[in-house]
Amino acid sequence: MIGLLWLLAHLPRPISYALGAGVGNVFYRFAKDRRHICEVNLRLCFPELSDADREVLIRKTMRNQGIGLMETLRVWFLAPDKLGVEFELVGGEHLEIGEDGAGVIVLGTHFTSLDVSGTLIGYKYPTDSFYRKHKNPVFEYILSRSRGRYGEPIHRRDIKRALRRLREGRRLYYLPDQDYGRKSAEFVPFFGVMAATTIGASTLARSGRARVVFAQQQRLDGGRRYRVEIIPLDNFPSGDPAADARAINALLEDNIRLVPDQYMWVHRRFKTRPDGEARVY
Repeated sequence: MIGLLWLLAHLPRPISYALGAGVGNVFYRFAKDRRHICEVNLRLCFPELSDADREVLIRKTMRNQGIGLMETLRVWFLAPDKLGVEFELVGGEHLEIGEDGAGVIVLGTHFTSLDVSGTLIGYKYPTDSFYRKHKNPVFEYILSRSRGRYGEPIHRRDIKRALRRLREGRRLYYLPDQDYGRKSAEFVPFFGVMAATTIGASTLARSGRARVVFAQQQRLDGGRRYRVEIIPLDNFPSGDPAADARAINALLEDNIRLVPDQYMWVHRRFKTRPDGEARVY
């Protein structure tokens, strides 16, 4: 299996992109559960879309899932300078460690270009990241090796290690945009729908004495170019975790509106509902 993945990763970029799009078309036809989740999310977040327009967006979204999968394979096995892509990083100065030595939390989000964008950031600005340990030792080696090239992979439950690294003036890549349940979460709007949103970014920033920036990302020109803009969050943490969560969701919404089909709508973003509200999936 690893040999097959290695071969797929070394396909020329245009072929890899086309193959990923084909895989995404297969997802659309056969991954009915994920397609249903995608449809519900888009209906809730974009109620203004007609049924026909929403169906087009679902097709594009599933297609991008396959493209993102192939991109992930490429960054597992290829160095950034071998990816054959152009990278535009705007606001990179906000990733620099200042004279005060404060660490930087880089808020990434679940776009299908996540792995490429994160790798390209880490190539220039080494950044630690949380990860879930894989049960298979071979896949665990591949994943930890890939993540460890440009920062330390930190087990997602090892919060103390992450805080220690931030206090030492390191960078941490953190993803706050999924539904992790009620624990350590606030219900705040996401496209006008109340969503359980983690307050982990506020907690890490406060305890790690770190600055926080948002990484806005886009895949452009058929995967030939990637644009990431680093946006600093002022007055963060503010002392009000709900306000902080709303600020992050607002930035995420702005990013999604730029490339709505590149977001991972296949995740159950509204899985946890406020008391008294019915399930949506």
